Amino acid sequence: MNHTRQKIFGRRSRDLLASAWVLQYQARLWLAGRLCALRPGKPFEHVEPERVLVVIAGLLGDSIMSSPVIVEARRLLPNAEITLLGMQHNCDLFAACPLIDSFHTVTAIPFTLRGRADVRRLLAWLRSRSFDVALIILGDQFSVVLKRAGIPVRIGVRGSPLASCLTHSYDIGSPRTWGPPERLQALSVLGLSVASPAPRLWVADSARASARNKLRELDLDERQRYVAVHPFGSNPRQWWSIDRVEDIARSLSQRGFRVLVIGGRETRGVVPDRLRQTATDTTGAFTLQELLAVIEGASIVITTDSGPFHMAGALGRPTVGLFRASRPEHADLYSTAKVVMESHADCAGCRWNRCQASPCRQMAALTSTRVLAAIEPLIATACA
Repeated sequence: MNHTRQKIFGRRSRDLLASAWVLQYQARLWLAGRLCALRPGKPFEHVEPERVLVVIAGLLGDSIMSSPVIVEARRLLPNAEITLLGMQHNCDLFAACPLIDSFHTVTAIPFTLRGRADVRRLLAWLRSRSFDVALIILGDQFSVVLKRAGIPVRIGVRGSPLASCLTHSYDIGSPRTWGPPERLQALSVLGLSVASPAPRLWVADSARASARNKLRELDLDERQRYVAVHPFGSNPRQWWSIDRVEDIARSLSQRGFRVLVIGGRETRGVVPDRLRQTATDTTGAFTLQELLAVIEGASIVITTDSGPFHMAGALGRPTVGLFRASRPEHADLYSTAKVVMESHADCAGCRWNRCQASPCRQMAALTSTRVLAAIEPLIATACA
C-alpha cells in the first residue's frame, strides 16, 4: 500500500470513528430528552431571583458573542448573585469581568464517555448552591443535570434534543447565523425588557503586567507599536498561508511595526524559522488573559474568523478579518473590524463548517496584496 492510499485509508477510518461517536452521542441525547419528557418537573412560581447561574460552555468566539447576556443580566438583576459555569477557557475568558460574582469550572461535559464522576460532583455542587434560575447560553448538554439539581427555572434553546428538560426556551434561529440578539432572548423569555449591548471583554491589570513582562523578554519596547497576526483557526484546513504572513510581516516591518504571530499552544512550533526573521513568534507563549492584554495593546490585529477576531472586536481594536465567503455571518459584527473575504468556484461541495480541501480553497485564494490594501488605512490612523 503506497503512502497516498495509506493516507486515504487512515482518513476514512477516522471519519467512520467520528461518525460512530456522533451517532451514539445523538442517541444518548435523544433518549435523555425522552426520559425528561416522561418526568415533568414541578410547576414554579415567578420570584425575583437571588442566585442566577449562567452556563457558557462553548468555543471562544461563541462565548464572546454571548457576553451581552452577562451585561444585561447584571443590569436587569442588580441584586442577584451571578455565577458563571463553564469550561476552563470560558472562565479564563471572563475572569476579569466585574459583573460576575463567582465562577465554577467544569472538568467534564455531560454525555461525554468519560468524566462521569466529575458530572456527579457537578450535580452535588449545583444542589448545594440552591440556584433560582439557570440560563443556558452555550452548553445544551447541561439541561438534564440542571433539572436533576432541582433548579426551578431552566432556560435554554428551543429545538434542542433536551428541550423537555427546560421550563423556558428561546429561539436562536439557524445555528450558523445566530448572534448576540438571539442569545439575549434567554432573558427576554422571563418578561424582562432587554437592551442590545455590543459584545465586550475585560482585561485584568495583572494580565497586562505579566503580558508586558513577556513582551520585554522578546525585546519589545513598551513604546513600540506592534501588529498581532493570527493566521490560524479551529481546523488547520482553514488557516491562512504562512508564506503570506511573511509578506505582511516584511511590509509592516518596513513601516516601523513589530509583528507578533499569536496563537494557542496547539500552534506552537508551526511558525517556520524564515518567518522569525521578520516577525516574532509568540505562539503558545501567553495565557488566555495575557493574550487579551496583547490584543488590547496592538495597533492592528489581523486574524482569521476565529476566537482572536472576536477578542479584538470586543476590545475595540482596529482589525482586519480574513474570512471565507461561505462563512460571512459575523463579518459586520464589530464596527472596528474590516473584513476581506474570498470565494472559490470549487467550494460548492463543502459544508458551511467543514472544508473538503486542505488548505481551504477560499483561504488559499486570499492574497497578501488584498490584505495589505485593507491594512493601509489602519496604518495611516495608527501612525497619525
